[in-house]
Amino acid sequence: MTTTFGRLLLLACATAVMLLGGCGGDGREAAGPAPAGDIFARVMQAKKVRIGVKADTPPFGVKKGEYYSGFDIDIAQALAHQMGIDDVEFVPVTSATRSDQLVAGEVDMVIASMTITRYRMRRVDFSIPYFQDGQSLLVKTASPIQTYQDLGGRSVGAVKGSTTQFYMRQISPDAKVVLFADFKALLAGLEAGDVDAISSDQVILLGLRKNSGHPADLRIAGARFTTEPYGVAVPQNQSRWRNAIDVALMELWENRRWHTIAETWFGAGAPYEMEIPFSMTPVPR
Repeated sequence: MTTTFGRLLLLACATAVMLLGGCGGDGREAAGPAPAGDIFARVMQAKKVRIGVKADTPPFGVKKGEYYSGFDIDIAQALAHQMGIDDVEFVPVTSATRSDQLVAGEVDMVIASMTITRYRMRRVDFSIPYFQDGQSLLVKTASPIQTYQDLGGRSVGAVKGSTTQFYMRQISPDAKVVLFADFKALLAGLEAGDVDAISSDQVILLGLRKNSGHPADLRIAGARFTTEPYGVAVPQNQSRWRNAIDVALMELWENRRWHTIAETWFGAGAPYEMEIPFSMTPVPR
């Protein structure tokens, strides 16, 4: 990780706190029902937290046997430790179910490569950003597709509940968007030729390619074409809980625990060595 990335991310987090109040809802739709009681008080008293995470999304969250691993998993554990929480229970979520599970009270927070968007703020609240990526395309190596501009008349796969399904209809309206239940099915669809390309955040696509068993047969097509700031999702009307998470995230940055985790997953010689976007912009409220 570079110092430039560090300065910009820290600035983005601070700006988000000032401008967004922790990324509250935009007020255009009734808020989702908040779980009963004060989550902050309950969690801090019990020293136990339930965190929704991905189980099929390398390098952010993968489950093998009974164990989870990934960048989001390490961030979740570090965040809980920073908050003085001893017992962390990971609960699997998908892009399609994570907001529902949060609103239903099945989890206390979601750390699952979840982009902060105004649409999602209608139901859930968000912390300050803790990561940023951007969407790209993954295709077969022999594919003629070079950028999203080549998708006209072709089919592109996306995971149900992701931002991809909405963005793709805007940037390439002539493409046919095919939805898949999860990332495992998404990759299988590309490999089977059911779609001409798949789209998601580039780091996720690189993770899928690396873990496909035949990475030489797949390639990234073109540069990132969106900006995707990730936040920790929490139920609405739980400002003490959200603010405590914001403070802990900033502390992870200041004590450089965030940097250590990022280097572990994305730094030189790391399993998913890659360049991370070096800019982060506040999400408008």
